[in-house]
Amino acid sequence: MDTIEVTLSVPSLEHDRYVGILADRATGFQQTDATLIAYIPSDEWSSAVRERLAARLRADGYSDVMEIRVLGDRNWNAKWEASVAPVRVGTFLLCPTSVEVSDEHAEATVLRIDPKQSFGTGHHATTRLTLRLLEDTVGAGDTVIDVGTGTGVLAIAAARRGASVVVGVDIEPGAVQNARENVAQNDVAETVTIQEGSIDAVSSGLRADVIVANVTRQPLLDMLPAFRAHLAPHGHLILSGLLMSDRPEMEEALREQGFTIDDERTEDGWWAVRTEPVS
Repeated sequence: MDTIEVTLSVPSLEHDRYVGILADRATGFQQTDATLIAYIPSDEWSSAVRERLAARLRADGYSDVMEIRVLGDRNWNAKWEASVAPVRVGTFLLCPTSVEVSDEHAEATVLRIDPKQSFGTGHHATTRLTLRLLEDTVGAGDTVIDVGTGTGVLAIAAARRGASVVVGVDIEPGAVQNARENVAQNDVAETVTIQEGSIDAVSSGLRADVIVANVTRQPLLDMLPAFRAHLAPHGHLILSGLLMSDRPEMEEALREQGFTIDDERTEDGWWAVRTEPVS
């Protein structure tokens, strides 16, 4: 079967919204700072899908940024995986299983992440921001909940930081499978459990020292009460997937739910925040 290659010439901070439109159809993606490329089986591509994507682009102020090519049959997800280069984020080094770690990273905490169709390779600013906050927050013996786990990278990183119980949840079955594979190949399966669903899939009796969620603004706003209910009294909530323009609304919502901000980071127009319950 032929594959449709859809190239969007848009900056990386905009990629997530278009991935959301195409994720159910695409078999793989490639990202650079200035382009997002999706590979879609020809029977999943239609004029209706194209117009929906074009309408979203127009609404966002982008015109003439979509290029479409018909390609032969090939495993484009494997091509995407092969293109993922190692990324250093603080003490962590994120890299596929196929890549050998060089001597310059001998002291790094290596996270072996094969992305499949899930995002969380460290190439996006939201993942890097979350990892930096997580690195400064998670300690030995902590209980951690990772909402929207994707590749499982944050759950795995928490385990490697010494957390004793980690639960990762994701609403996408493909992400759940991918995260479980990555958990196994990082030898943290005794610590990390991956479940299908959102925060409501987590046992009501579980109280976390750290909850981390790297998704998007509206789901984060919707889940704040559930985050509060699952957080231990002196725990921390880390939120990412937010633009700088989301800060005022999120800050107000956090205050209304009884949280106070104690750290925040920015990169490429993205904002991530660490909060704690008000005593």
